[in-house]
Order: sequence, then C-alpha cells, then structure tokens
Amino acid sequence: MTRRETLLRVHRENGCIFTLTLILDPSGGDRGITFTEFYDYGPRGDDPGREYGYSVHAPYDALDVLADHYAPDAAGPAEDRLVAALRTALHDGDRLTLKGNQHRVLEGFEAAGVPATTSVWSWIND
Repeated sequence: MTRRETLLRVHRENGCIFTLTLILDPSGGDRGITFTEFYDYGPRGDDPGREYGYSVHAPYDALDVLADHYAPDAAGPAEDRLVAALRTALHDGDRLTLKGNQHRVLEGFEAAGVPATTSVWSWIND
C-alpha cells in the first residue's frame, strides 16, 4: 500500500504553497521512495498560476538502509523511522533556496550508499 506523508507545508506570503512530501510505494520499483520539494503558485492578478516539483527517487528495497542511515538508534518500522527522521531533518526546509531540499535529500541518500535519481516537473496554467 502506498503511503504519502507531508513533511512540511507552508503557505508563503507570495501566495505559494510550499510542501515537502515523501511517498513510499512498495510496488514503485526504482521510484518506490520519492521525496518532492513542491511549489504551488495559485492564480494572482495577471499570473494564471504554476506548479514546480523537484524530486529524488530511490528503490523501495533501499528503505531499511535509508531508515538506518537517518535514524540509526530509533525503534519501529523502517517507514515510520524514515518519515520521522526526514521530518526532523527538513524542519527548516522552507528557508532553503530553490532545489535546496532536493539537493539535501539527494546528498543524504547518496551518503547512505543508495542509488538515487532526480526529476523535475512543472505545470503552467495558460
């Protein structure tokens, strides 16, 4: 069963809804673990709105390795440990520059020895 966790959600003064999410999908293959830094700009004035997402992907079978890397002394299921550890590690994520959280998570996954890839997604309302 797919699990989606919001790690951080902030409504910025400029109208952007900024979120950090983690999706854990046992059937997701090489993208079974997906972290996303997401910007949702709703329509304002002459700007019709747009969205941007910057993700890091890793195989779901790397879950235990990531949980042990981020929360080596925590007890409980690997999914819970990884969610809690990333929520704590990224508590200041709204203060980072564009793609800052994506970069931070990519570095952590790589430091754990996990093969990770990145992706960028965007949508512009015309």
